[in-house]
Amino acid sequence: MNFIADGRNIMQALSECLELTHSLNNFVLGNKTKHIMKTSADKGKSDGENSELHTRRKFSKNSEIEAHLSNHYEFRYNTVLGRTEYHSKNDAHFSKVARYEINTLRREIDNDIGIITSSDNLYSIIESSFSPLINPIQEYFKQLPLKDIGCNNRRSTDCRRNNDRSNDASSFSLKAIPELASCVVVHNHKKWLPYLTKWLVAVVANAIDDRECRNHTCLVLTGKQGKFKTTFLDLLCPPALHGYSYTGKIYPQEKDTFTYIGQNLIVNIDDQLKALNKRDENELKNLITCPMVKYRMPYDKYVEEHPHLASFVASVNGNDFLTDPTGSRRFLPFECCPLTLRGQRVYLWQCLYGSQSPDKRRFPLLV
Repeated sequence: MNFIADGRNIMQALSECLELTHSLNNFVLGNKTKHIMKTSADKGKSDGENSELHTRRKFSKNSEIEAHLSNHYEFRYNTVLGRTEYHSKNDAHFSKVARYEINTLRREIDNDIGIITSSDNLYSIIESSFSPLINPIQEYFKQLPLKDIGCNNRRSTDCRRNNDRSNDASSFSLKAIPELASCVVVHNHKKWLPYLTKWLVAVVANAIDDRECRNHTCLVLTGKQGKFKTTFLDLLCPPALHGYSYTGKIYPQEKDTFTYIGQNLIVNIDDQLKALNKRDENELKNLITCPMVKYRMPYDKYVEEHPHLASFVASVNGNDFLTDPTGSRRFLPFECCPLTLRGQRVYLWQCLYGSQSPDKRRFPLLV
């Protein structure tokens, strides 16, 4: 084969070889191909090791972050409000985890353990199985010291349920709710205690049942203005669950109403029953008894079904709020005199939760 090359091509080839010689260490003309292959192999091996090391470091970083968070805080996912909450080991009050809290945790992690992480990474850790699913309302009742419905002594913490105890509603009321009932003087006092008892027990039954609505009645206090009707009804909610109550107007056609029902233990309709038209009244009756409610949580993509959590109460100035001539079994009205506010509400709810059957599946007092 005849090879023809002019001077220009030869000089160009020599120049390229010279550049290659300067770019490679210990370059030997005879081993050029072998050295280039070895360099490429070493480079590939180094890249693989770096990738594996990066993966290990990333895993280790998240593990260190989780360990730090677990040592200093307690996290939970609030299934009622649909959000992640936390509190420090020195504080028992849970607060929501929002952007401000995430940025505070980022600074703390950087300063304490020297790890720089992103907000998205922190969210991905906290909004996962790292935070257990908790229903705070059901958890509140489960953590109450058990009180037997036959216990007369408030100081006794060792009272236990007996299978042969009496399930009579009036007997139970005289032992567990007299102090609460005595705060209200009503005209129909003979029915006040047993009906109040049934309604309160239904509040607990409804709160711990995620499948259906167990409280189909709205407790209503009527009377003159300024008699602390609304205040008394607000105080029915246990102090520890104060954030799970709503007092105000209810508009059955608005979507926020479904959120009130799904996220509150007690909904207090404040002086509105008189102003309801026929359509809204019928809608309200349906809302009181519906087993589930559908709404979309903030930032969620889809509308989902949620348990009916709320039990309804209401206050009315005057007595003429029932417009249906045939009556309504959804409203349980009592005309009251001036109220006195006192009593130990925690003890009250201990006894109410203790009124379950031994298998915790039913409430005999509702029968």
